Amino acid sequence: MKGLTFSRKVSASIALASLIVAAVLGGFVYITFSQWTQKQEKELLTEKLKQFELQIKEVTFLPSLLRPGFGRGSGAAAVLKPDLSSFAADLDEGQTLQLLDTKGRVLAEEGTPSGADVEAGKDTAMRDGAEAGQYEAVSSLTLPAFGTVTLRLADSGYSAAAAASREVGRLLLLGLLLAAGAAALAGWLVARSALKPIRSMIGEVQSIGADNLSHRLALPAAQDELYQLGATFNALLQKLNMSFDQQRRFVADASHELKTPLAIIEGHTHMIQRWGKQSPEVLEESLGFMMDEAGRMRELIAQLLLLAETEEPVQEGTGEECEVQQVLQELVPQTVHVGSGVTLSTGEAGNASPLPVRMPPGACYQVLRNIVENALKYTPEGGSVHIAYQADADQVIVSVTDTGIGISAEQLPHIFDRFYRAEGSRSRAKGGSGLGLAIAKAIMERYGGSITIESIEGAGTKVMLSFVRGTGSRVREQEVRSSAGS
Repeated sequence: MKGLTFSRKVSASIALASLIVAAVLGGFVYITFSQWTQKQEKELLTEKLKQFELQIKEVTFLPSLLRPGFGRGSGAAAVLKPDLSSFAADLDEGQTLQLLDTKGRVLAEEGTPSGADVEAGKDTAMRDGAEAGQYEAVSSLTLPAFGTVTLRLADSGYSAAAAASREVGRLLLLGLLLAAGAAALAGWLVARSALKPIRSMIGEVQSIGADNLSHRLALPAAQDELYQLGATFNALLQKLNMSFDQQRRFVADASHELKTPLAIIEGHTHMIQRWGKQSPEVLEESLGFMMDEAGRMRELIAQLLLLAETEEPVQEGTGEECEVQQVLQELVPQTVHVGSGVTLSTGEAGNASPLPVRMPPGACYQVLRNIVENALKYTPEGGSVHIAYQADADQVIVSVTDTGIGISAEQLPHIFDRFYRAEGSRSRAKGGSGLGLAIAKAIMERYGGSITIESIEGAGTKVMLSFVRGTGSRVREQEVRSSAGS
């Protein structure tokens, strides 16, 4: 069924299932009827044989049952032949009445011979009932001059009961053929009706493009599998729409961020062309601005590349580890100059033992640097920033708490969006591109961690970084490799 469409497969499956049910039901009816008719036929043969036996026993001497001739027995039976012709009128078509001696030789026979007991005119022994006829009844009795004989009534299978059984079989076979046609038609109708909503969904889906991702499929009233399919596709469209919106905003924001320094560089280039050759002061000032903006562009491009890298999944078996204390010892001296007049302190809460985390040292440094620099930038002179860390069996939590300007409740849900910068004091005047927190969150999630922010506007902000705790063995391996390489 590989070449069939789904609707045809459904139709064929329904038709096949219906046909199997009809065949099983018809077979059951035929077998049941055949067994019943066989039982009835045997009972009728037995009753008829009893009547023949009674008629024979009522005769004290057998003038009506004997005629001169060459019999097949011995003694009187050799010259007297039993005559069963008086029972011919009581035999149905296909029935045979036989009289056999103790050796199984046929002494007399009346009715339609079955051919199973007479072969080329020779005496044959009495065969099994299956060979003598389809049904048979046997009885023993004693007759003068013949002694003990066997009276057997056999039906060769051409009786009215057998004919009825065959007729029922033919009718059931014809009914099965008609059922096959009806099943095929019913399968086609059921498949067409059942797949109609799906075809409607297909038409709606085909009409959806990148320019109308806001369109949603109409859901059926019954909350069945089709409802779940439509709801799942609508959820997928919602995610795609949000992804496209984020991509459009990202492109627009990145273009804007790159456009500003390019415009500044272009403006100072014109100034150099007009007045820079005659005025060293103008030349010096313009070159300084151009170098600053070029550095800003370089930093933005590096952050964009880093953000793209964080979206790639981590390969199995290549995870690195680092120790949080070592990263902070390297980071703190390099960031104290970011916020002049702001006190930066570190200290662990709880266990002071080494805290390995499942993250490369460079990625851990980037995350902590982004968070600490943000805290220092937005904390006024005289404020403080405190870094603390603690651990449990599964994770290491690093918290960065500042007494800065804080973030409003309306702005807090968007703080991790790319290129997002809150209004007011969190503006371009503070520097940065609005990618720091987005990069930090992407790195944390890439390595199985998480980041949360609690903030009160005007009171300060607390950032909590939850790292996956490492074993420490990989850190020691990396240190051994580094010392061996040096």
